[in-house]
Amino acid sequence: MHGVIFHVLRNHAQALLGPRGWESVQDAAGLPRRVYLAFKDYPDAEVCALVDAMAKLTGRQRHRVLEELGERLGPSLLRTYGVLVEPNWTVLDMVEHMERLSEQVRRDGPRRPPGVVCQRVRRDMVRVSYCSPRKLCGLGIGTIRGLAQHLGQDVVVREHRCMHQGAPTCELEVSQRS
Repeated sequence: MHGVIFHVLRNHAQALLGPRGWESVQDAAGLPRRVYLAFKDYPDAEVCALVDAMAKLTGRQRHRVLEELGERLGPSLLRTYGVLVEPNWTVLDMVEHMERLSEQVRRDGPRRPPGVVCQRVRRDMVRVSYCSPRKLCGLGIGTIRGLAQHLGQDVVVREHRCMHQGAPTCELEVSQRS
């Protein structure tokens, strides 16, 4: 898992739980306290343990913690990798070209990309199919919402199927609100 996710999770923990929130989350996850570097990869199990601990400490559902993390992650990714985005792109354009953007990001290091297929079905809609053993669909949903909010665009993300409810894939529609 990309280190930038740990940075955003740390900031989110401190916002919700106070200045020592991150240490509390690391302790509750049973992980040693360490500094995560933004451009280094870490085991998926660590971010999952931290998200689970944060859900427990805040009383939020795991899926909601992932969405909140994504909402903060979207703008952070745009600041870091914005040079890969065409200046006139909307959030729907970014979602449509997610695989191309992911290829560029993966050049920074060896990453296991999620199984994502994005298809523009109308000018105002992109369908997303996601399949990964990590089951981090909430992170993707939140990232899309965070990007939209950051850019002042109004989108709706609808999840029609989800691996958490036994579906083989998560199926989303991202549309521009009229």
